[in-house]
Amino acid sequence: MNDTAARLLSALPAIYRASDDDGQLRALLDVFERILLASGNPNAPAIADEIDAIPALFAPLGVKPTASRQTVNGPAAIQSEAHAPAPERFMPWLAQWVAFTPYRYFAADELRRIVAGIMPYYGRRGTRDYMQKVLDLCFGKIGMSSIDEHPKRGFVVGTSRVGVDTVLAVREPYWFRVEFRLHEHAAAGAHGAPHDLEERVRAVVEFARPAHTEYELVMAPHRAQPMKVERHIK
Repeated sequence: MNDTAARLLSALPAIYRASDDDGQLRALLDVFERILLASGNPNAPAIADEIDAIPALFAPLGVKPTASRQTVNGPAAIQSEAHAPAPERFMPWLAQWVAFTPYRYFAADELRRIVAGIMPYYGRRGTRDYMQKVLDLCFGKIGMSSIDEHPKRGFVVGTSRVGVDTVLAVREPYWFRVEFRLHEHAAAGAHGAPHDLEERVRAVVEFARPAHTEYELVMAPHRAQPMKVERHIK
């Protein structure tokens, strides 16, 4: 009697185990065992193996191995294997689960990190803190962003540049400014053309901003270069 058949046979009443002298019941249970619990063939996994693999489909960065597994008889000293990250085709679907609509602007590896890290911030949606954390999560490796809820506008002595940002001062409620500077060590060419990066940043700002607000996006390659100021009214 092999180990697989023994698992199901041991669950039967003793009268059935004792009457299986010819081994026919064991052979029958072995078929069910291979279908339900352990096929021994990675190309044709048993139903239990497929069920065990389900958590990995919802884990963008994979499932870490555990030292033991809980059974009906208590914890068993079984070393479970680590599971690979969720398939790439699942990532847009998982992004929609966490309401991250700009997923189209990110590669699979970037999306894995974003989907795995955005959940703790979900309860802060609609706040400045949420937008700042989402921008850092999406672009923190290549640039630095800041949010100014009360940007100075008009003729400000010492800061205004004639013909660039000099306008008649007006009160602008529900208006904020987002500044993004690319790190000097980050090559712009590695992340697409500048307008592509700007489009990505704007898509995330659009996603994270409160619906009743408008904003201004300010871009610059790095601190050594002047800001590119563009006003985006939505």
